[in-house]
Amino acid sequence: MSVTPRVDYLLCARRHIRDAHFLLDRGRKANAGQLFGFSVECGLKALLVRSGAPVDGDGNILKASGLREHLPKLGQLVNAMTTLPDGQAANIIQSQLPHLIDTHDWHTDHRYWRASAVPLASSLDNWEMAALEMDVLLDDVISKGLL
Repeated sequence: MSVTPRVDYLLCARRHIRDAHFLLDRGRKANAGQLFGFSVECGLKALLVRSGAPVDGDGNILKASGLREHLPKLGQLVNAMTTLPDGQAANIIQSQLPHLIDTHDWHTDHRYWRASAVPLASSLDNWEMAALEMDVLLDDVISKGLL
């Protein structure tokens, strides 16, 4: 009997960007910012899994791979790669995500911060742009049958 893994990075990337825009449209910028970051992170993980990153039975990237990280560290790891786990050139991802570097100040810990302490004025637009670029990249990869 086949069991569907609980973790689906692609579906989560899509869910997070939709929910981020829903919140942003209602002025909930701090939570929208969190979800833009998680959308980028999940999209990166979906691409890494597709390119051969090892996963456990639930579909989580294995910690031992060194790739089970959050932004901004995951973005730094991807930007530093020359090849993906399957041997493809990493610039396939890097060239289509120019705003990935702009997630340098996004942190999972923002969920604990006062909204006024999250760098929304300087960064929310960049986080949204990185999420939109990821969404386009995922569409491209899916349309080519790569994911």
